[in-house]
Amino acid sequence: MLSYLLLSGLTTGSIYALVALGIVLVYKATGTINFAHGDQLMIAGFLAFTLHVLLGLPYLVALAGAVAGSFALGAVAAQVGFRAVLRTSLVNVVLATLGLAFVLKGFARLTWGGISDYLSFPPLVRPEPILIGDMVLLPQQLVVTAGALAVMGLFALFFRLTTIGKAMQATADNPRAARLVGIRVERIHLLAFAVGAAIAGAGATLMAPLTLLYPDIGFMLFIKGFAAAVLGGLTSLPGALVGGIAIGVVEALAAGYIHSSFLEVSAFVAIMATLVLRPRGLMGGPPPRRA
Repeated sequence: MLSYLLLSGLTTGSIYALVALGIVLVYKATGTINFAHGDQLMIAGFLAFTLHVLLGLPYLVALAGAVAGSFALGAVAAQVGFRAVLRTSLVNVVLATLGLAFVLKGFARLTWGGISDYLSFPPLVRPEPILIGDMVLLPQQLVVTAGALAVMGLFALFFRLTTIGKAMQATADNPRAARLVGIRVERIHLLAFAVGAAIAGAGATLMAPLTLLYPDIGFMLFIKGFAAAVLGGLTSLPGALVGGIAIGVVEALAAGYIHSSFLEVSAFVAIMATLVLRPRGLMGGPPPRRA
C-alpha cells in the first residue's frame, strides 16, 4: 500500500509542481499572483479534450496544441487585460486576474457544459497494474509523472540556455538593472504571463487522463499549486518542484493512513504551517526587487 500511495502522491505532486511553476514564474517577474492561472489550466484541459477526443488528433499533437493555445491565451490576456494595471496598484492586478478567472469559467460552461457536466479523457496506456514484488504500479501514473518531469526539465533548459529565459530571470531578480542593460521589462512581464499559461497547458494535458474535466476544476488546482508554491518558496523555481511533490505525497499518505477527508484540507494546513514556521518557504530567498 505504501508504494502505491507514494507513486500516487508523486504523480499528483508533479502536476501540482507544474501549476506552482507557473505561479512562481509570474510572481518572480511581476511581483503579483495570477489568480486566473487555475482557470487557464482548465481551459487548456478542455482544449486538449477537443483536439484529442472530439477531433481525433494524436495525444502529442493535442499536448502541443494545448500548450500553444495556452501561450496565446496568456499573451492576449496580458496584453489586453494586465498591461495597463501592472503599472498601477497590486489590488487592481488582483481584481483583473480574478475577473479573467470568472470570464474563463463562464466561457467553459457555455462551451463544454455546466457545473454538473464532467468529461472523461481516455487513458494513454492500458490500465492494468504492474506488479513488482509487493509494489503495485499503474502505467498511467508512470506516464504522467515522466511527462511532467520532462516538461519541467524542458522549461529548466529554456531558462538556462535561451536568451529570453535568461532575460526573464534577470528581470525577476532586478528589474532596474535589467532596464539598464537594455532588457524591455514590460515585454518580459507579458511574456511571463504567456509562459506561465503555457506551463499550465502542459499540466492540464498531462492531468486530463487521470481525472474528470469540469469548469470548476481550475480553482481546486490553483489552490493546490499555490500551496506548493508557498511551501517551496514563491521566489524559487526549484522550490515549486519540491513543494508540489511534498504536497502530493502528504495528501496521498494522509488520505491513505488517516482519512480521505484529509485529501482536501492538507494543502491548506501546509500553507498555514509554512507561513507560521518559514514565511519565505523551504527554498525561498529574499523577495524579488521591484523597479
